[in-house]
Order: sequence, then structure tokens, then C-alpha cells
Amino acid sequence: YASGINDGTLIALLQIDAWKMLGAVKHGDTIRLHSRVLEKKESSKPDRGVVTFERKCVKQDGSVAQEMKATLMYRRRGH
Repeated sequence: YASGINDGTLIALLQIDAWKMLGAVKHGDTIRLHSRVLEKKESSKPDRGVVTFERKCVKQDGSVAQEMKATLMYRRRGH
């Protein structure tokens, strides 16, 4: 299911870097997304900002199936 964390705030996926497929994800696997903010900055428009994350797709056994650096644009609070 979707977490809803981006509902109403996500504007665009700007870039994905260093996307690595490290292991197979098979039918029946349980996966979780571990996400850590690496950088955040204001955009040229005052109602938006850009956030870069380190993201890892982790399987039920703790192994990392995928990892990447993702850059997204969000609506900023208070605008």
C-alpha cells in the first residue's frame, strides 16, 4: 500500500542517480523503503523545494535489493 507521505506535496521526480539492482524481488517478498535525506534546498520559486534522498529497497531478510539517489521537488510549507 502507499504510505501517503507525498500526498498533496510531491510536484515532480527530477532525477534518479546510481540506481543499482542488487538482488531479485520475487512474488511473495515483503519489501520496505528506507529513505534518508541527503540534501534539501529552495528552488527559484518560493513555494517549492528540492530534496535529494538515499533510498534502499530492503527485503524481509534484511538484504538490499535496490539502492539509488533520488531527487524530488515538493511544495513548501506555508505557501
